[in-house]
Amino acid sequence: MTEKKHVHIPEGYDMNNPPAPPSTMQDFAPFTDDIFESLPPLLREACYKFAEAEERELFLIGALGVISGMLPNVEAMYDSRRVAANLYCFIVGKYGTGKGALLWARALGEAVETYLEEKTQQEAKDHHTRQMLYNRQVKLFDKGKLQEPPTPPDAARNMKLYIPANSSKAAIIQMLKENGGKGIIFETEADTLADIFGQDFGDFSDVLRKAYHHEPISYSRKTNNEFVKIARPALSMVLSGTPDQVKRLLRDIHNGLFSRICFYRLQPRVYFRNPFDDNKNDFEPFFNMQAQQYCALYKKLEALTEPVVFKLRPHQQLSFRKLFEENKIDLHHNISDELEGTANRLGLICYRIAMILTMVRYNTLSGTDYISCTDADYENAIRITQHLLHYSLHVYQQLTPLNVKHPNVAVDNTFDKQELIAQCCACYHNEGLSYRKIAFKIFGSDTYTSKVFTWIMQNCKEKRA
Repeated sequence: MTEKKHVHIPEGYDMNNPPAPPSTMQDFAPFTDDIFESLPPLLREACYKFAEAEERELFLIGALGVISGMLPNVEAMYDSRRVAANLYCFIVGKYGTGKGALLWARALGEAVETYLEEKTQQEAKDHHTRQMLYNRQVKLFDKGKLQEPPTPPDAARNMKLYIPANSSKAAIIQMLKENGGKGIIFETEADTLADIFGQDFGDFSDVLRKAYHHEPISYSRKTNNEFVKIARPALSMVLSGTPDQVKRLLRDIHNGLFSRICFYRLQPRVYFRNPFDDNKNDFEPFFNMQAQQYCALYKKLEALTEPVVFKLRPHQQLSFRKLFEENKIDLHHNISDELEGTANRLGLICYRIAMILTMVRYNTLSGTDYISCTDADYENAIRITQHLLHYSLHVYQQLTPLNVKHPNVAVDNTFDKQELIAQCCACYHNEGLSYRKIAFKIFGSDTYTSKVFTWIMQNCKEKRA
């Protein structure tokens, strides 16, 4: 005889009208539509090829990283130093979250890569001709028919846009030198870089830290008395990887790379993407055409005898200083004084994003010696940077040793999100608590500091006295 099973039904539970399932609380709000609508036309057109908001955001962050490495002869003054537009971007997501849009961002640089390969081939031919002439002159000198010994030709360069991450420190520096100090590291598995950093010969994290601020890089080896120096490197980087890979690469926030990186977090998907979507059949020819337009801009900039100088307008400078001063005070008092480097470099990241947007908008150069930022591009740079700050704080929480967890609430599936937001706002307004203290009070752990920060910034920041 089959044993009967008893099902416990809570008192007051209506079987005919069950409650709605608990809402999943997102750590991050999506980019608003007006960000994409006000992008420069070339970039906006590419972003809108992606119907899904998550893919559109991912592509935009990856594209900014790639384009930042394709703007030679563009510079600006920032904190009394000349800076270029180079960005370091890290897309963080669990396995299976989908990073396909990132590869289309990489495709924007393929025409420049081909152009540099063709230049390399031509330079190799020219070097061969010069080498043959040199060899004949050596023979003439040996026979006493030349008074001065001939000068050997410089070695042919192997130029490329994308620099492989699985290279030794010496190889990275050599490739940068042959590229005129420029290049992009693009790697979809951050483990590749972490593995190299784990080797004595491969740890070039110091190169990344110096290149971010265009500081001189040098390298010497006893073999052949080799000495390589790059006076002003301009390196960009786009990485993607899992949260565990972030920890392997950075280890902690004191690494120095942390504050130099624009982080973006991919959200888990609960649906299966249609692999037979006919709307994506034209992606390859579309992005090939986009790549040609960026290559045309690259060639124009490369041919300039003097760099284009980017500037913010006076009212934008005032707004910029006020905003990032407030950001720094906010992070220091409400999160941690360990984030001073992040607060400082956040301004530089925003400035560089504004440079990129401006150059993409004005891709037909008029020969002027400087170029000003439009209000639309300035506001977009601000909004994108504020989003990136939320993601950086999330990574900060992952890398910072946490206190013992004793959550008061089951954050992901028990409490209503709006109620929790209201509690956070009340603590912020009425009690003047810091984000970390609010996280302890509401959730029982500072694990949720970045979540509290995001909610308050989006829902109740302006109301505090």
